[in-house]
Parts: sequence; C-alpha cells; structure tokens
Amino acid sequence: MTLEPIRRRRFSEPDRAEVQETIARAVESGPERFFERYARLPQSFGGRFISADLFKETFEPYRRSKETRDRYNTPVHNAAAVLASAQLRRVLAQPAEPGREAVILLTGIPGAGKTSAVLEREELPRHAHAVYEGQLADAQVAVAKVQAILDAGLKPVVVAIHARPEQALENTLRRFEEVGRGAGIEVMARVQGGLPEGLAAVRERFGEAVELRIIDRREFAQPREWKGWDFLSVLKSEGNHEQVKQRLSQYLERERERFPEAAWRQAAGLAPTFPDRRADRGLDREHEAAVRGRGAAQEGRQEALLTRPSSVRAGWENTAAERLRRIVEEHTPERGAEASRERRSLEEIGRMELQKQRSPEVEHEQSRKQRDTDHGLER
Repeated sequence: MTLEPIRRRRFSEPDRAEVQETIARAVESGPERFFERYARLPQSFGGRFISADLFKETFEPYRRSKETRDRYNTPVHNAAAVLASAQLRRVLAQPAEPGREAVILLTGIPGAGKTSAVLEREELPRHAHAVYEGQLADAQVAVAKVQAILDAGLKPVVVAIHARPEQALENTLRRFEEVGRGAGIEVMARVQGGLPEGLAAVRERFGEAVELRIIDRREFAQPREWKGWDFLSVLKSEGNHEQVKQRLSQYLERERERFPEAAWRQAAGLAPTFPDRRADRGLDREHEAAVRGRGAAQEGRQEALLTRPSSVRAGWENTAAERLRRIVEEHTPERGAEASRERRSLEEIGRMELQKQRSPEVEHEQSRKQRDTDHGLER
C-alpha cells in the first residue's frame, strides 16, 4: 500500500530529531510490520479501531516508558497519523458484516472522553464496521475521510464529543501523569475551535448522506445527545480557536502550582526536559529494522499502555462510561409530536448556550466545583 508522505518537523534536540527520522524511515521502508503489530494490540479490535495515538504504541522508542512517551510523542506523531490513515483505507476495503455498515468518525477536543466510548468494553459498537478516531477540524481532511467511506459503500457517522476546554485540559493532564501522553493547549484550541468549520464543509459537500451526532459533555457526568446537522452550532458554544486558547492559557497559568513541571510544560507546548540520550536500545532496534528490514516479532504482542479508568471513584466512572456508550450505540427513531417538541426544546437550549457569556470568575468557580465532584473520563 502506498503511504502518504510523512512530514518531518524541526527539532533542536538531537535525540528527538533522530527518533523522528528513524521511525519515519522504518515506516516508509516497511509499513506492513507496523500494521501487523497494530492488529495484535488488544485495543485495536483486530485493527478496526483506528487511532494515531494507538499506532504510536507500535514504536519501541516511544512506548518504553512514561518519559519516552512525553519525550517522543510529537516526533512520532506524523508517522503514526500516516499509518492510521492507511489503516482506515485497508479496513474500508474489507467487506462489512451484515448490520455493520456504519463507519464512525470519532472526533472532539483531546480530553473530551472520546475513546472511552469504545475502549472500555470488549467489542466495537454493534453497528460499526470500524471506528476512526481523529480530528476533523481541517475541512480538506474531513471531506476526504467521508468521501472514502462513501466510496466503500458504507455509512459515515460523525460522533463529536463536546466538552468544556478546562475539563478537557484537566483530563489530559491526568492522562499525562498516568501514561506520559498529554496534549498541548494550542492543539486543543485548534481542534475545538476549528471543528465546526471542518464539519460545516462536510455538511455542504455531502448533506444528509452523513449522520452527525454530538455527545455534549459540558456536564461531564451527564452526557446528552444532539442528533442532526441542525445542532452543529452547539460545537461553537465554547468559542473559536483564539477564545478557547485564551481560556486554556488562563486556566493553565492559574492552576500551575497544582501541576508537575513536566505536565505543565507539555500542556504549554514546551519541549520536555529529558536527558539527551537514546531510550535504552529502542532506537537502535528501530534503526536496525529500517536499515535491514528486520523487526522484533514480539513487539506487536505487547499490550499498549493507554489511558484506562482511574482506580479513584471507579464506580462513578463505569456508570458514566456505560451511559456514554449507550448514547453512541443507540439508534432511536423519533416519536411523532413528542419528538418534535423535544427537538424544539433542544434547539432553544442550544441557542441559550450560544448566547451565554461566562465571566472568568464564574468559569473558575465552575472548574473548581467540577474538579471536586468529577474525576473525568478522558481515555
């Protein structure tokens, strides 16, 4: 399979630059071994759950520890994204089982709780041929993904998980402490601020051929569903790119003392502080695979260290996760006049949300209360 070009970034740290180049060359010279490793990861459900972040777990220099996940998350991202895009094409070429004609495009701000919808059970949603987790803020990317699904004769279903940016940031910081992979506020702002525009391009191009479902998690433990393109404006309720970035920047600075330095640095978009050295022999092994075409067969069998439910308040998390999964899986037909009244009510709520302007003091108090009552679900 022909891969998309892997774009290289500039890194001033020699080890990060070397890991980026070594992984990129290994992927370019032998992508099949990475697809095989990926399919053996339990979280990939045989390769039908597709995620660039999960593909990173097939790279030994990255997955060796929390520190290497922090250090090499950005250097390996583009190679993982190219593999994820290729994996989607591979899965779309496979025949779908009867009743599994949907392909879910799972999107939303990092930290919103996207993958908890599918990774906390032992199967994908029952109607899904595949689930692709990725960002659709770029209109060109979003349209291309939907077109590929339609060309395969399958049904594209966009599931957008919508959360307050402050809660999402809290969740990414918690994930960083657990596994070493967080998210920078610039990326978070770009994703949440740009998603309405990216999806608007999908609507303009394909209309009702694409189903839109918004899982509203602004009240994190009580997710609500908004179904249909009429509710696309709900995704604008937390602000545009600059507004979301400003909120995240203010929150990160205001709460800085609560965060470990390493977590704060990754959220702020700063390079991690880590010795300029190779990650044990991980880099050597990938370099050998790139040069000689040899990979370590056992690597794909290693379980990926992904975000998992916290042991703290596990009962609450399981209940909320189950509620979220039910929303993702449900296909409930509207019920005549009652459904029409419910839709009008939701539209009124949406308009109120869009008009609401929260002061920094109110936002801070809500964030404080949310931390005291919630532990989040970002997975």
